[in-house]
Amino acid sequence: MHDGLFESADRRLEGASISVSKFAAEVVARLVAREEAGGSEIRESLLSKFVVAVKSADPRALDGLRQEFRRARVTAAILADLYIPEAARRLGRQWDEDVATFSDVTIGVARLQAILRDIGAGWNADEVARGREATMLLILPSGEQHTLGAMVVASWLRRQGISVCLRIAPSMSELLCLLATRRFDGAMISIACIEKLEVCAKLVKTLKEASGNSFQVAVGGVALDEMGERRDTLGADIVTNDLSVAIEVLGFGRRTSATAG
Repeated sequence: MHDGLFESADRRLEGASISVSKFAAEVVARLVAREEAGGSEIRESLLSKFVVAVKSADPRALDGLRQEFRRARVTAAILADLYIPEAARRLGRQWDEDVATFSDVTIGVARLQAILRDIGAGWNADEVARGREATMLLILPSGEQHTLGAMVVASWLRRQGISVCLRIAPSMSELLCLLATRRFDGAMISIACIEKLEVCAKLVKTLKEASGNSFQVAVGGVALDEMGERRDTLGADIVTNDLSVAIEVLGFGRRTSATAG
């Protein structure tokens, strides 16, 4: 992590209008496979300080943690895969238990998103790179607000060598235009609200038809816990909250291995 990490994150936060959903924390925690961080464990004392700092109204609250993260050998990947998701989950829990205000959670989630953007700046860009074999379209449907969860998923995918195009609340016309002008090897849709099942099913159908069934679609998110047998109505090739399983079923495991080799 570079010295300006937290200051840069706070500059981005100033004047920003952020929508926060209590589902954001759970979607992050459930979608990220923790074993991908090399078996590292979260240090509770450091995490507690991190949560307090990110929700503080004082932009300097994070300053003192940089050295502690370095001493604890917390890499950018560990921060993205473990600390940020767990901090988001705890903010969500505090919101549910009425021990954190809307302002606390808004500031906290916004700051986590800004930090994630900073540490992910060196990973693959949010564009389909020419010549790459693995290209993923990641969609957050209209009405969903768990943008932090989608960002964490995107960063994880990029570190697997997958180029990611993240689209938040795209209209059908925008989606059709995108599919007509860009090439993708697969798509993922993340949903947190059970009320979005019909919207999700329409998205899956659109993706399949517009691509001529040339790629597969995965669906994940907190809403999976409430779906039951309705999972089968989505028309997706895989419905799971395990990212490793999802990319294997979509064929990305073979592509990334081949690229790495």
